[in-house]
Amino acid sequence: MYYLLIIMYFMSSSLKVESLNAIQITSYDSLVSYLSNGAEASYFFNISTCVPANVTPEFEIPVIGGKIKLFVDWREADDESGVVYFSETRYTDEKVKDLNEEIQSLWLFNDTSEVYWGKPGFFVNNTADTKGVFCNWTKGEGKILVTQPNEQKQLTSFKEIRSMLTAGEEVRWIVKMGGCKCPPDPYDCGDSSFGDTIKDFKIKNGSISFSSSMTVLIPLSWQYVRFVAFGHVYENNTANFMASYFDPTTWENGENDMIVCPISSDLSAEGARFFTTRK
Repeated sequence: MYYLLIIMYFMSSSLKVESLNAIQITSYDSLVSYLSNGAEASYFFNISTCVPANVTPEFEIPVIGGKIKLFVDWREADDESGVVYFSETRYTDEKVKDLNEEIQSLWLFNDTSEVYWGKPGFFVNNTADTKGVFCNWTKGEGKILVTQPNEQKQLTSFKEIRSMLTAGEEVRWIVKMGGCKCPPDPYDCGDSSFGDTIKDFKIKNGSISFSSSMTVLIPLSWQYVRFVAFGHVYENNTANFMASYFDPTTWENGENDMIVCPISSDLSAEGARFFTTRK
């Protein structure tokens, strides 16, 4: 009986691990599809694989990785191609008396990823020491991995979202802007999307409010921008999002976009999508 219990334990453990195996994504469209349907994703880049063998890098090459939190899938109007970008900020203690922060930003295109990293300190528009490389992430120069929950449920109402949050469940949200309105003018929001997981929230006056943020390096202008997404879910089963871009040093307001969405009722619908993320 004792040995049987041991065998059953290892069998159940192996089955559990197998059910949570991450899937490596090798195409841009697959990545966007998984993110849009509530999958959790992580990244791992051994950046030395992006440097040609006959080239000696002029700077130290790190290995970076983490979980994709707040992401943006940006698509220009009338342009089928797009870019997914996300960023991670962490504090470093290389000099205990000189607290610093490190920012790594990744921009993923069809077959190319631009990977940037630097320690700009708290004056985060100091990009003098920022480094970057280009990788072909679809051919093994970096990995994007997704994990689908064993039990995923799409939440289609304010009541369901509130119930899951107050029960201690994490809720993932994705805004498919093609099904939303962007007042005052123009009303067409385009086909971009963005999303994250609700980590903390407030319920007041018949609405659920939450926010997500990241500081990301913008390659073309070579400066850091702080992106903040404010979300509100209402009892009439609609959701409003304010996408704001700030200078990360002065917090001066650069741009605000209001996005008004219905809560999507199925995977094929656009608008605001909400999912439980139980495994």
